[in-house]
Amino acid sequence: MRRWFQPASYDLRVGNKILASPLSPAILGAKIELDERLPSYDVQSGQMVSVLSLERLVFPLDICGRFGIVSSFSRRGINAFGGVQLDPGWRGRLALNLLNVGPEAIRITRGDPFFSVEFQRLEEPAEEGYSGSYQDQDDFPPEQYEFILNARTTSLAEIPALRLELSRLNVVIDGLHVVVEELHEHLPDPDAGWELRPEIEERLRGSGGKLISIGEMRESLRRNA
Repeated sequence: MRRWFQPASYDLRVGNKILASPLSPAILGAKIELDERLPSYDVQSGQMVSVLSLERLVFPLDICGRFGIVSSFSRRGINAFGGVQLDPGWRGRLALNLLNVGPEAIRITRGDPFFSVEFQRLEEPAEEGYSGSYQDQDDFPPEQYEFILNARTTSLAEIPALRLELSRLNVVIDGLHVVVEELHEHLPDPDAGWELRPEIEERLRGSGGKLISIGEMRESLRRNA
């Protein structure tokens, strides 16, 4: 059974919302609601997602903290970005931006341990607590929705899809090569029927003209091309 309390930290779980960046021009950024019907989301290689914690934290004035992701995800290729500092007096749910830099998709499941938080006690309580724009954060900030949902540019996540399309294109090209070779085998020889009958050739030789073969004619045209 998973222990939420660690020797020097506390683990928070994946919440109910994920913001997922585009995967291709046809698959745009989206807000993913995790529930009983859809408990998990697979973060594709090269894709960026935003994750909220299930738990909500309240910091007194004499406690600060730092947070990141649990090592089981970082070892598989998840790189986390976010404001790691938690100031005294802050209240809300944790939010992190993640980038899958690994070679395979990584599954994130609602309720799984994900955030690792360290707490530190101050020698004296802060005179004033945090009062910034992320106070009482229960959802992603508006600028994060804007950034993810309206993104239209090419991302690293499109590389695997592009590799798949190139593989399909190679199969099509190989198939075309086979068809062309088969056509060449069944097409008639363009030079067939151009040989001179013996009596005509003898008559031309008797007239003093110089005869050359079709092969010699081709070689002459190639040299003079």
